[in-house]
Amino acid sequence: MKTIIFYISILFLPFAITAQDDLSVIKSRILKEIFDKSNDVQLTKAVLTFKNINSDGSWPEINYDDNSASNWLPIKHLERLQMLASAFAKPNNVYKGNDEIYQTIVKGLHFWYVKNPRSTNWWQNDIATTQYLGRVLLLMSASERNIPEDLQKVLIGRMQTAQGPFTFTGANKLDIAIAYIYRALITNNDKLMNIAVMEAFQPIEFTTAEGLQHDYSYQQHKEQLMISAYGYVFLTGEYQVAAWLAGTKYALDNQKLTSLNNYFFNTYSNALRGGYMDYNLEGRGISRPKALDKTRIADGGLFKDILQTDKTKKEALNIIADRVTGKKSASFDVKPLHIYFWKGDYTLHVRPKYSFNVRTVSKRTVRTESGNKENLLGTVLPDGSVNLVRRGNEYLNIMPVWEWDKIPGVTARDYDTAVILKKQWGEYGSTDFVGGVTDSLYGATVYEQDYDNVKVKKAYFFFDNEIVCLGAGIKSNAPQNITTTINQAWNNGKVLTSSNNKTFQLKKQSEFSDLNWVWHDSIGYYFPKPQNVFVSSQQQSGSWTSINGNQKGTEKGMVFKMWIDHGRNPVSASYEYIVVPGISEKEASSNNIDGTAILSNNESLQAVAQKDLKIIQAVFYTPGELSWQGIKIKADKPCILQIRDFDKSTVKLSIADPAQKLEDVTITINTPELKEKKLTIGLPKAPYGGQSVALEIK
Repeated sequence: MKTIIFYISILFLPFAITAQDDLSVIKSRILKEIFDKSNDVQLTKAVLTFKNINSDGSWPEINYDDNSASNWLPIKHLERLQMLASAFAKPNNVYKGNDEIYQTIVKGLHFWYVKNPRSTNWWQNDIATTQYLGRVLLLMSASERNIPEDLQKVLIGRMQTAQGPFTFTGANKLDIAIAYIYRALITNNDKLMNIAVMEAFQPIEFTTAEGLQHDYSYQQHKEQLMISAYGYVFLTGEYQVAAWLAGTKYALDNQKLTSLNNYFFNTYSNALRGGYMDYNLEGRGISRPKALDKTRIADGGLFKDILQTDKTKKEALNIIADRVTGKKSASFDVKPLHIYFWKGDYTLHVRPKYSFNVRTVSKRTVRTESGNKENLLGTVLPDGSVNLVRRGNEYLNIMPVWEWDKIPGVTARDYDTAVILKKQWGEYGSTDFVGGVTDSLYGATVYEQDYDNVKVKKAYFFFDNEIVCLGAGIKSNAPQNITTTINQAWNNGKVLTSSNNKTFQLKKQSEFSDLNWVWHDSIGYYFPKPQNVFVSSQQQSGSWTSINGNQKGTEKGMVFKMWIDHGRNPVSASYEYIVVPGISEKEASSNNIDGTAILSNNESLQAVAQKDLKIIQAVFYTPGELSWQGIKIKADKPCILQIRDFDKSTVKLSIADPAQKLEDVTITINTPELKEKKLTIGLPKAPYGGQSVALEIK
């Protein structure tokens, strides 16, 4: 009988201890991650620097009364304690189990509990503080000598006073849930771990609130585009937690893993050029030094966590890593694609030679925010701004020297001095007719702008070798001249200009009324009609403080800048230019735009044909008809569309509703090869309103 009982006990033992085994596995993974981030040399330096603590457990150089929203000084106290706890707990470290370090940690934790420093920024109090406390307590719980039980108890209680994840969304929910994971591991609480994991993984689902959107863009702080910034926090945090939990009963399910992978591999990584991020996606973080530099992500925890979570992604991840780290060129294994994010008001156009991305804003989305003294000058950032890159670093750290009313791609007032962004934390756009059409390879984008006393209808038409940029109906009664900026990037080599079919190298700045083309940094800019264009290649300088009150230092350097001047009080002004990236100096002088025809550029219709690709793209602001070389396209409602294979008997149509209000639109097409076809196309409803509909017409 005893033998039977013994075997029954053995049979059920694994199931009885599964939860605790899983908790132990997760705890060991987190500890290893913490240990790996600081080598023994760094830990020794930290010990020697921070071991001399005051008798009350404080450090004399830290201002514990500081309550700043950003760069909050007291958090340095917990940073130091984490380093000391790492040295104390790390296996084989020379300070492992050191009594002096132990006493320092205990005194430091006791001081923190009594003092309870507070920031005016809830994030510092409820996320940064609780996560640091969690890591310190976790390290000490795994050491040879844990902190006194009563001290641990009150500190865990302090962590519990922070806001829970339940009412939060997106990256903020995740960050709070991570603190819950730490607490569950410290207390070996399976029930709490289940709650923490559920909350941590909940943001990996489509939402119409803050978080991951149905188009795989990311929004935070209401409907504000945050593919990097908060999107990066979401991405790294979710993969980090998923790696911790891999192979345990708490592991991320396959459906959510697929969604997370789609966000990284299809959205985030495609917004990178080499190791640099599109500045349009950093939110107010655009005003932070090196914000665009992501070269570190391949060497850090993110790529490691992705592989720990999903080993099938090794090959794809290695390709991205080669580009990000600079082992291979920014063009290495880049696949052509065109994505329009109808929820994010954002266009991603990628080719091996270049990326050309556009940020816009509508009544459905929020303009780039200012807050915590950051992004002080970003008034016109989302107004059709263009990220045009080949290497990726064309805009790296240029922000302090930017002329901020001349953001690349933007039509705005030419202010004499920089204008501070008046409304913090973002405001909604002012127009509805903002959207794009795509077949995943080509597409067009429209932005009907009405902001800061500037009205304009802006359209972008995307092909393989060129992008056509059109503006119509430019109106303003502001006291400043109105300008459209073509580019403002770091100067990289000589600038060639061609006017009246005469080519010369630019010196500093020139104004042209008959400019044919400009070439700089392997990019050609072509002007199909006479326009008043300024081209500049001069040194600019500026301070980080001017755009971010939390930063110091200056930047200076040669800047390439080009803009169209529409004059003062334009009534119905327009612009036309074509961008051809990835061409040589010699190629610039040849006609690179013969295959492109601008069919219309007015307030009712903007349209372009790419004759070599057999593509027509059109923005119908009103019901209307387009006629060109025997081809007729008629729309009974405002829309944006693309026709491919217009020379064949089967035509590929892609169509979308920028305003996201229509139930359907009727299109009539007549080509030399296709007899007149009239069809009514049903359009997607929210949350897919604005998504392109594709069909073949025979």
